[in-house]
Amino acid sequence: MLRIAGLVLLIISSVAACGPTPQPRQPDLSELYASAPRGPLPDGVRPTLYTLDLAIDPRQKRFGGHVTIELDLDRPATGIWLHGQDLEIRNVVVSSPNRNSAEGVWRDVLQSGVAWLGFPRRMGPGPVTVDISYTAPFDANLAGLFRVDEQGNAYALAKSESIQARRFMPGFDEPAFKAPFDIRLTINERDTAITNTPEKSWETLENGQIRVEFKRTRPLPTYLLSLAVGSFETVEGPDLAPNEVRDVEIPLTGYTRAGKGKEISYALMMTEPMIDFFERSLQVPYPYEKLDIIAAPQWPSGATELAAAITYRESRILFGPSSGPAARRALLGIHSHEIAHMWFGDLVTPPWWDDLWLKEAFASWATGIVLAELEPEGGHELDAIADSVSAMGLDSLASARAVREPITLNEDIRNAYDSITYDKGLAVIAMVDAYFGAETFRPALGRYIQRFEDSVADSTDFFEVIGQETNEPDLTKAFRSFVERSGLPVINTELSCPDDGVPEIRLTQRRYKPLGSMIEQAQPWTIPFCMTAGTSEETVRACQMINGRSSTLRLDEAGACPAWVMPNADGKGYWRFELADPQWATLAVNFHLLSGGEALVAVDSALASFEAGSISLSSLTAILEAGARRSERQVVTEAMDAYRSLIPLVEGRPEALAGFRSELMRVFRPRLASLMSSEDENDRILQQRIEAFLARQGRDEALREEYANAAKAYVGMRSRRGARELTSDDFATALAIAMQEEGEPFLKALLRSLKSIDDPTFAAAAAYAIGQNSDPALADDIGSLTLSGILGTRENYTIIAGQMDQPETMNDTWSWLQINFPEFLKVIPGQRPRSTPRLARSLCTRQGRDELENLFEVYGSLAQGHERALAEALESIDLCIALHDAKAAEVQAHFARFAPAEPVAPVTGQVVESSPVTTPASSN
Repeated sequence: MLRIAGLVLLIISSVAACGPTPQPRQPDLSELYASAPRGPLPDGVRPTLYTLDLAIDPRQKRFGGHVTIELDLDRPATGIWLHGQDLEIRNVVVSSPNRNSAEGVWRDVLQSGVAWLGFPRRMGPGPVTVDISYTAPFDANLAGLFRVDEQGNAYALAKSESIQARRFMPGFDEPAFKAPFDIRLTINERDTAITNTPEKSWETLENGQIRVEFKRTRPLPTYLLSLAVGSFETVEGPDLAPNEVRDVEIPLTGYTRAGKGKEISYALMMTEPMIDFFERSLQVPYPYEKLDIIAAPQWPSGATELAAAITYRESRILFGPSSGPAARRALLGIHSHEIAHMWFGDLVTPPWWDDLWLKEAFASWATGIVLAELEPEGGHELDAIADSVSAMGLDSLASARAVREPITLNEDIRNAYDSITYDKGLAVIAMVDAYFGAETFRPALGRYIQRFEDSVADSTDFFEVIGQETNEPDLTKAFRSFVERSGLPVINTELSCPDDGVPEIRLTQRRYKPLGSMIEQAQPWTIPFCMTAGTSEETVRACQMINGRSSTLRLDEAGACPAWVMPNADGKGYWRFELADPQWATLAVNFHLLSGGEALVAVDSALASFEAGSISLSSLTAILEAGARRSERQVVTEAMDAYRSLIPLVEGRPEALAGFRSELMRVFRPRLASLMSSEDENDRILQQRIEAFLARQGRDEALREEYANAAKAYVGMRSRRGARELTSDDFATALAIAMQEEGEPFLKALLRSLKSIDDPTFAAAAAYAIGQNSDPALADDIGSLTLSGILGTRENYTIIAGQMDQPETMNDTWSWLQINFPEFLKVIPGQRPRSTPRLARSLCTRQGRDELENLFEVYGSLAQGHERALAEALESIDLCIALHDAKAAEVQAHFARFAPAEPVAPVTGQVVESSPVTTPASSN
C-alpha cells in the first residue's frame, strides 16, 4: 500500500541525551500544504484506543465533546498527520508517560480533511496520548453526523463511510487504522442512543440529560463507527440462538422512527437464517455482542454496514401494508448484503480503498448465494447474473476503472463505489466459484476470514491465502486477470465439424469495443471458459482455461455436429461472445433449450454485438423476441431493457417510433396475457414490469389511463378510479404517468400528499415521478423546487436526474442546471457532487458534450473528485453519437415497416421504469 514517508509524515530528529528540550518549530501553512498526504496517511503512527465523549441533541444545530486517542509512535516526531473536517477545535492536549501534558497545535490543511497536529515537544517513540475538545455543526447534506426532522421528531445519525467520520471526530479516518472505541454519549432523556456495542451504564444528569456509556468495541476502522440519537421506536427481535459455530446468544433489535416499528418485523424475522448461513459456511461465528437493524428516516445510500448497527434508508428495510413482492425481494437482497459485511469488511477490513472489492464484491456475491439457499425456487441466482451483466455497460468504456484500481487521492475514493466494484466483482467471484467448484473455493474463504479477523487484508493477502488453501494456481491467475485490469473480453467462436473427427470450437478473445470507442487492445485474459452446444436431442458441456488470444476447444462428448453453440455455460462467465448472423439465427430458434442464465447473457451479447457493429438488427430482434418468450422474469426484463436502449435511435422519426411501439405490443402483449392468472411471485413482478414497459415505452393508452386514475385517487385528486390497487411496486410507474398526463395540477396534489401520506416508499416514488415530468413549461419550476428546501437532498438529485433523461425536458433542464449548478450542489447529498457529470450523459450531441466539458472547467473545484465521472460521461456521449451515426438509419427503416396508419405521440422517456425502491442499489 502506498505510504508517504520522510517530510510528509513526521518531522523527526534524535532526542537529546540530557538537558531541556527546546520547543519545536511548527511548520507554517504553506509548508504543511506542500507536504500534506493527499491519499493514505504516512506510516509510523497507529491509534491503539479511542475514547469518544460527545453531547448530541438532534434538536440543536451543533454537537460537541472530546476524543482521547492513544497512539503508538515508531520514532520521535514533532507532529503527526490525521483527519478532521469542518470541526471547531477548542483545545488540544498532548501527553506521554512520565511527562507533563502540554498544549498541541491543530492546523486544518487540506479541503479533504487532512490536518496537522503539532506536538509541544519532540515525542516518541512509544505511547502518546492526544485529547482534543471540539464542536461542529450537524451536517445538512446527509454526510458525517447529520440531523433530520421527520413527522415532528428529530434524529441525528452518523454516516461514516467512506471518509466521513472525520466530519464528526478527529482521528485516523482510513480503514487500515483499526482500534477499539470507548464511547460515552450525553443525550436528552427522551432520546435513545445507539452505537456499535451494548450499553454498559448510564446516569441521570441535570436539565433532563442522561449520559450513556457503552461497552468497548472490537477493533474498528472509523468508517464503521455508528452514532444514532433520537426518538427511535425500539422493537425487540428474536434473539440469535446459539448454534454449532457460536455458543452465545446474540440480542437482535430493530430501531425505527416513531410509529414504524411493526414494519421492521419482517427484516428481523429473516435475520437469523442469514446469520446462520454465514456462520456455517465460513465456520466463523458472528463477531459482535449484538445486532441492531436501524431504519434511518433519511440516509444517503441504500444501507451501510456499521458494525453491529447496520443502518438502512427506511424505504429499503421497512415492509408495510403497501409493500409489493418486488419490494420484499429488494429488502432481502440489501439485508443479506449488509449481513455479509459483518465478516467481509467489518471483521476483516481492506487497508485502503483500492481493495474495496474485498468487501463489496464479496458481499454482493454472497447475497445471491444465501438467498438461493433460503429460497431455492426464488430465482435469486438469476438476479446475480443480471447484476453481473449490468456492470458490462460501464466496463465497455475506455475510461472504465479496474475492480482493483489504484487510488492515490482522497477525492477519488467515492469513485470506487460503482458497478465495477460491486457487480463486476460479484461476476468474477461467481465465475471462479463455478469453474473450480464451491467445494474448492468456499472453504478457503473461511480460512481467509479466520487468518485476518480483527485485522486488515489486501488483495495480495487474499490471493496468497486462497492460493494456499485451494492449491489451484490457475484460480489466482484468473482472479487477478479480471480484477486488476479494466474492460471485458469478447470471445468469437467458430464451429468446425470434420466428417470423421470430433467437433471443435475455435475461440478468439479480444477486449470488447463498441462503435466509436477509443479502446486499445491489450494482453489477453486468463479465462475459466465453459460453453454448451447441442442439437434438439442432446446438449454437451465443455470447459477449458484460456490463456492466449486464440485456442481450440474439442467437444469430445458431442455425438454429432452441434446445431447451436452457447459460448457461456449457465451465464456464469464474465465475458461477452460473438457469433456470425447465421449462428445467432440458429440460437434464436433453439432459445428454449438454454438455461435461464444462458438466455440472459445471450440477450446482452446480442445487443453488445449490434452496438459494436458486428451483427444485423434482424439478428438482434430475433434474440430479443426469443428472450421475451422465456419464463424467467430476469430474461424478459433484459429483453425489455435492450428494446429500451433502441429508443434514442427512433426518436424524432414519427413513422419509426410508431412502428417501434407497434412491435413492442406485438412482442410483449402475449407474454403479459400469459401472466395474468399466475400467483407466482416472480410472475407477479414480471407482470407489473411488462405493464409499466408497455404503458411507458409502448404508450398503451388503456394502461396509462388505468395507472393515472389510480395515482390521482391515491393523492386525493378527483378521478375515475379503476380496479388497480397500488402497491409499492406500482408507485413509481403510476405517479410518473399521472405526472406526464396531468402536469401541474398533479404536481401540486402530489406535493400536498407528501404531508399526509407517511410512507417512505411513496415519498421516494414521488420524487422519481416529479423527475419524469414531460412538459418543458414546468422544467424551470421543477428546478426551482429542488432549490427550495421543500424536499430532501436525495430527492433533489433524483428529480434533476429524471428531467435530464426525458427528451422533452432535457434541453430546458440542462440550461437551468448550467445556470444554477453551484446552488444545486448545495442541495444534494454530500457524496453526490462528484457524480454530477453523469447527469448529462444522455445529451448525445457535440454541443452538449462541449457544454458539459465547459461546465466543469468553470465549476469543477466545487465537485471534488468529479474527474472520473466526467470522463465516463463525455465518452458515453461520444459513443451515443457514433451509434446514432452508424445505426439510426438502419433502425428507423426497420421499425418504420411496422408503423400503423394512425400517428402516435412522441416518446415519453428512456429510463428504466422499475420503482426506485425495488431497483437494486449500491450500499454505503
